[in-house]
Amino acid sequence: MVKNILYFLIVALFWSVATSARASIGSYANRGLAEDTVLNSLPVLPYPQYVSGGSGVFQAFSSIEVKSAGLSAQQSRRLKEHLKTVSDETKQIKVKGTLHIELLLLSQVQNGQGAFWDKAKTYKDSIGTQGYILSAENSKVIISAQSETGLFYGLQTLKQLLRSNFSKQVFIADWPAYQVRVVFDDISRGPISKVDYIKKQIERLAEQKINYLSFYIEHVVKTVSHPGFAPENGNLTIAQIKELSAYAEKYHMKLIGSFQSFGHFEKILALDQYRSMGETPSLISPLDPKARQFLKDVIGELCEAFSAEWFNVNCDETFDLNKGKSKEYIDSIGADRFYADHLNFLYDVLKGHNKKMMMWGDVALQHESILDMLPKDVVYLSWEYGANNDYAKWIRPFASRGLEYMVCPGILNSYRMFPDMNMAKSNINGFLSEGKKSGATGAFTTLWDDGGAYLFSVDWYGVYYAAEKSWNLQKKNETSFDQRYTAVAYKSDNVNYVKAVNKLLQLRSLALTYNMNDLVWHQQILPKQSKQLWLNNQDVTAAQKILREASELLSGSHASINLADITALQQTIAQYQILMDSRQLVASVGNNYKTASKIQQTDAAGSVRLLSESADSIGLLAGRYNALAANFEKLWLAENQPYWLDVVLQSYKSKATALTELEMSLRKLAGTQAQTALPSPGAIGADIVQTPHSYFQYWLLAGPFPTEKQGVVPDFMFSESKEYDKPPIPGAIAVYQNKNYRWKKFASDTGGPVELEDYFGGKSRAAAYAYCTLNVTGQQVSELFVKAAQGAEVFCDGEKVGVITLDQTDSGEMRIPLILKKGNHQILLKLPADDATPWNFSFRLGNTVQVVNSKHKYQTNSKNKTYEAE
Repeated sequence: MVKNILYFLIVALFWSVATSARASIGSYANRGLAEDTVLNSLPVLPYPQYVSGGSGVFQAFSSIEVKSAGLSAQQSRRLKEHLKTVSDETKQIKVKGTLHIELLLLSQVQNGQGAFWDKAKTYKDSIGTQGYILSAENSKVIISAQSETGLFYGLQTLKQLLRSNFSKQVFIADWPAYQVRVVFDDISRGPISKVDYIKKQIERLAEQKINYLSFYIEHVVKTVSHPGFAPENGNLTIAQIKELSAYAEKYHMKLIGSFQSFGHFEKILALDQYRSMGETPSLISPLDPKARQFLKDVIGELCEAFSAEWFNVNCDETFDLNKGKSKEYIDSIGADRFYADHLNFLYDVLKGHNKKMMMWGDVALQHESILDMLPKDVVYLSWEYGANNDYAKWIRPFASRGLEYMVCPGILNSYRMFPDMNMAKSNINGFLSEGKKSGATGAFTTLWDDGGAYLFSVDWYGVYYAAEKSWNLQKKNETSFDQRYTAVAYKSDNVNYVKAVNKLLQLRSLALTYNMNDLVWHQQILPKQSKQLWLNNQDVTAAQKILREASELLSGSHASINLADITALQQTIAQYQILMDSRQLVASVGNNYKTASKIQQTDAAGSVRLLSESADSIGLLAGRYNALAANFEKLWLAENQPYWLDVVLQSYKSKATALTELEMSLRKLAGTQAQTALPSPGAIGADIVQTPHSYFQYWLLAGPFPTEKQGVVPDFMFSESKEYDKPPIPGAIAVYQNKNYRWKKFASDTGGPVELEDYFGGKSRAAAYAYCTLNVTGQQVSELFVKAAQGAEVFCDGEKVGVITLDQTDSGEMRIPLILKKGNHQILLKLPADDATPWNFSFRLGNTVQVVNSKHKYQTNSKNKTYEAE
């Protein structure tokens, strides 16, 4: 009896110590949560399809012992490699002992696994070839599946449970909502990942049960047949792609080949040796024999390097389809037929390499007849990145014809300083849910880097959310996602990282930082000599408060793994912080300089002090930009090849250089100002104007259109040609005097005035056109304010509403009264050059109307702002 009592005391003491040790390292299940809450927030991502608990515990130990049944020697060897990562998690456990793991093919479960089989048999027909069943109780884990892939995914779930020190008995039956789960990374608009970083992506994506990885490729592959078009300091070779394909196979993942095969070809066509292949500067010519052979060669090599059964020829956004050298032929057969003929050619190329063709679906949605001209086994990638209530328009044309399609949501860095995760989550959830109901065969999540200044490390929150929804679409799991994300991704005991992201995203509602767009970053920090910089700093204080709170939250994130995500978010916050500080400081320096000029004769010492203090503060700010640039360079090179880094760093360096030049000018003037009068602010690049107005800075511009004399503008609205005489989109054509002009995107970097002379490279007898749209969502608009040369004409919705005369206000602006009711309106300015005045213009609404914009599309103040996918 004494021995029995002693035995039970020892056992009780052992379990007490074990429980204490596990609690000391932050056991996920010991956070004071109720049983149901613990299971609902199970630290697994994606969340399993079925989870149940029990009254028992799950006790992990510092070492593992593995048994398997039904596996071949090769399968056992491959899974053993992945068990090393499980062992890495158990090594962090302080309790000595052995965790017993059994890996079983489901066909072997009935033999000696009665209790497990009683639960498992209910789900044996549900899990398919990728699912698994897992039981964790006491110090034993059983993972069973129909395939090696299922066992691999079960191990990923076990790894996450161990990482979070989960200590409850649990039974899991799990399988994917989508059999095909793709992450598609843009590596052609700036950042192109290193091979080692792609391997890290593969490892991390595989843990999230992503089974396909693909890349957007325009020009960053170095092929054997055509090695000359890839950048030397940024490319993937055929050998490297094969290496990555083999590496991905180890993680039950395949790489889907991709090459842009029609539009977006400007980078290759810009090279002398390939220019002749162009239909237009951005379209390869389907009729050109050299172009066809080029595509055969390049696509053929890539087909042999990428491991998946599909190959994506892209062929999206062919804006110039009937605007090039084959226009007459295209008009004779139809743009749809011309497009389909080229896609059929590409289809045959891929068929010769045993690949199925994938293509973006946008052009086919514009010309649905194309869907009836292509083979029925083409896989359409239907993309849409906005937060919509209904995605039927991107689904129905494919589903109604019985065609195979995948739905493609997006995480957009495009022209942003940080991806809009709110938009991304809504888009991913809505599009994947609707796609699944309508028969989509894959979840194809895209990440776009238009603008080129981005780190993949800031995207992972959206990527994990996409992985979750690609695997499990149940809504009940959404409330626990943030908690599970931080536990799995960072081994954190709180959700402060996500709170920091959400706090940062509050910037998207401020006019200054609206939609997280990068226009504010690319604005001049100081004006050029003889020019002005206009600053509206009304949102700066609110932005600084948001940034302080985001930084504080991030500092308390308690992350211990994947720390690159933390430092990347810190970089973004610091980038915004220095921008806000800069706007305040340069405005102050501008005021100080004007004060120093005024008191120079009456208080020379005070004037010198103001100049010296301004120089000191400007110098410190320049140092901050240099330090921030150095940190960004380090983060970039940890992920990416050197290509494009110099372009990104230029935005940091140009600001630091401008500040240093002003610092030197101020110091020089402080030392010599007693002898000479201070020059004007414009002479030293310090003419800074603070304004309460919100000027329209983003436009579509066309021209310059030659005119017979100065001060006059052409008669046409958008184009002399009826074919193009319609409201433009970026890249649209305006025909004037039998010559084609392009409508091009333009963003002013001066805070207000658009400098046409700088943009067009001089002025002569000519006129320029500027176009934007204005969506009035609240109170009606009753006035416009325009500053431009005499004779400029202002149109709204096709009607002339004003002509600029010399009779303007003291500010140089002309007030134009009008009534714009709720709805979308088209604004067009015709702007003549005039020797008597600078060739520039500014445009704004009245002070009572707040305006925000996504590129050239503006909207007035509204509680329900529209955040557009760019």
